[in-house]
Amino acid sequence: MASVDFWALEAELLERLRASLSGTQPGLHLLGAADLAGVTEERQLSPAVHVIYQGYQVLEQRGKVARLQQTWLVVVATRNVRALKAGAEAGGRAGLLAGQVMQALMGWQPPSAAKPLALSAAPGPRFQAGHQYLPLAFSTELVLKAPT
Repeated sequence: MASVDFWALEAELLERLRASLSGTQPGLHLLGAADLAGVTEERQLSPAVHVIYQGYQVLEQRGKVARLQQTWLVVVATRNVRALKAGAEAGGRAGLLAGQVMQALMGWQPPSAAKPLALSAAPGPRFQAGHQYLPLAFSTELVLKAPT
């Protein structure tokens, strides 16, 4: 039996976004967990899309086989220090980029997943010091089988 990489979706999501968003936003940064470790807000790259593991739920387990729902946040990060109070331009850019991210991921079948990605409930947006963070959540299923 082949081993299951519980973390495989991060690389697959980043690759899908890289392929789908190339050329859409000048200087777009695609960042995973290792890229974000220790990054402070003043060093936040922008525009950026962060892929962040959100957790899993056990949907079903029968003996040595389990179906899990894994959720990943894809956070669109934009910045505009000229409009610190209103955040309108940063928010507008985040909204356009979020639409592109949704089109790239909704219904897409990652190679390591048992089902296509589906939009899930996500935390609300955040605007702080010129940065706009717009989280999108995507869920899929994994099937794990323990050796017999």
